[in-house]
Amino acid sequence: MVILEPCAGLGNRLLALASAHELCEKMNRELVVIWKREAGCNAKAADLFEFAGVKVIEISENGYKKDFFGTIKGNRIKKKYRNQGSVFFPCDKIDQYKQQGRFAELAEEIRQEPALYIKSYTNLCEITTESFSFLRPSAAIREKGGAVFSRIGERTVGVHIRRTDHAEAIKNSPLELFFERMRREIAEHDADFYVTTDDRAVERELKEAFPAERLIFYEDKRIDRDSREGIEDALIDMLALSKCSRILGSYQSTFSLIPSMMGGIPLETVTRG
Repeated sequence: MVILEPCAGLGNRLLALASAHELCEKMNRELVVIWKREAGCNAKAADLFEFAGVKVIEISENGYKKDFFGTIKGNRIKKKYRNQGSVFFPCDKIDQYKQQGRFAELAEEIRQEPALYIKSYTNLCEITTESFSFLRPSAAIREKGGAVFSRIGERTVGVHIRRTDHAEAIKNSPLELFFERMRREIAEHDADFYVTTDDRAVERELKEAFPAERLIFYEDKRIDRDSREGIEDALIDMLALSKCSRILGSYQSTFSLIPSMMGGIPLETVTRG
């Protein structure tokens, strides 16, 4: 049995989930997922996906002030499953394996243990588009995103402009470079664009710079990673990007990377130099 506690934001969790499922399928192991509602990803797994063949346990880590009884219960559940694991792999250990290119060694360690508890914000093995296929969006997500999904066509290029607290993306993927690449796509491919950003001011600048018929937005989304609605809308943005012909993404952004992997489409990081 592999017990996975995916961590951090939605994109990071999807990397951990897809890779853990991939390994368990290859090793014929049971996968148990401890899914936490917490700041940065405050939605239940069931709000987002329909899991097939995977046991998902929902807990809260919103703290004693916000969810006293839920936090106590969640801590007890984590302790129970942590005790079932013969080995505990923390986030930094998994990241070290990845950074050092030691996926094969990690897989062998997992294979040798009868039960493991793994906490991770990144992937445990190499993953492909097929790795994400078990993550079927929930009926609510499919219905909520249906209108915007239907507007994406063969000429639609996905654009993800990461701002707010991501200093490296702001520094290395400035808005003027996105404008330049988008104008080239229009000139060379008569493209239109599905655009997502976490900055309303960027949306306004895009609408001033390009004709309305060239831009597709998920207009009513909530930009708030600490709410259920915000995480649902973030997933809809990811799914919409994955349906485009390719993606113009932001520097070091998992949110740009994941949709390209989900859709099996090219990702071009818009960056200086």
